Amino acid sequence: MNIREYWFVLLAKGEKRNQDSATAASIQKGHMDNMERLYSEGKLKVAGPFGKNDNGWQGIFIFDCTSKEEVESLLKTDPAIAA
Repeated sequence: MNIREYWFVLLAKGEKRNQDSATAASIQKGHMDNMERLYSEGKLKVAGPFGKNDNGWQGIFIFDCTSKEEVESLLKTDPAIAA
């Protein structure tokens, strides 16, 4: 059997959430554009938001990568994560 390894990333609310609405909209656009790029490259297999919850969870990513380090480097390209 050939089982592939995928990487699950749980996105949670960060501490810095005081951007004005224009900045927040720009960050969100960059986040969506980045997800589209990663999907087109075959790295991002699943992504999506969570509904309201008490845990601060925002959404998930599932990556098709060879290592944790590769996932971490791809996460750094996301404006929402950087913000």
